[in-house]
Amino acid sequence: MPADFPPEPWDLRGRGWLTVWTAPRSAVPPPPPGVTPLTLFGKVVVVSAFVDYTPPGLLSYHELMTAVLVRQGLRPGLTITDIWVDDETSKRGARAMWGIPKEMADFTFTANPNLTAAINGIAGADENPRNAPGLPALLTTSVWQSLGDKAHRTKLRTSARVRPTRLRWRTTPDGALGWLAKARPRLHLAVTNLRMRFGSS
Repeated sequence: MPADFPPEPWDLRGRGWLTVWTAPRSAVPPPPPGVTPLTLFGKVVVVSAFVDYTPPGLLSYHELMTAVLVRQGLRPGLTITDIWVDDETSKRGARAMWGIPKEMADFTFTANPNLTAAINGIAGADENPRNAPGLPALLTTSVWQSLGDKAHRTKLRTSARVRPTRLRWRTTPDGALGWLAKARPRLHLAVTNLRMRFGSS
């Protein structure tokens, strides 16, 4: 039977709001086997983000995710530790093809023009923008996830414009992202004109 989700690669468009954190290694969920977290000042580097995927991308949905910067040997990349979406197709495809542990959630989401977003009982973020220019950015990296009994590598290629902003994150202490309370925010970015290709072509 054909799968009930599109085959890879997924070409997605949209915008996002992200924060780079440093956190104690003991606070962060463990990575897949054979993958090691990267550290800064002795701390693990974490990225959290709200993302709004829109047409003309393959799928349209909202996303909240956290990821840890990791390496496999000398190759740097990311491991997604927690992720929620409001689209079943996205959830099924990501779990089956790449081992990304997407869960379904109901989002409160506005960004006209500043972000106010939340998932009840998990986390939220509010933007207080800075008057800063946007710059073009390109990123080609790998995402490693546990699939079966080993680490599965997926290619990630993105282009976007990024600008500094300010984000205030709110996490539910006993919720799935309560561990972010032990992390320290280092950088906040607003991402526009996002083009992402996820998976092998």
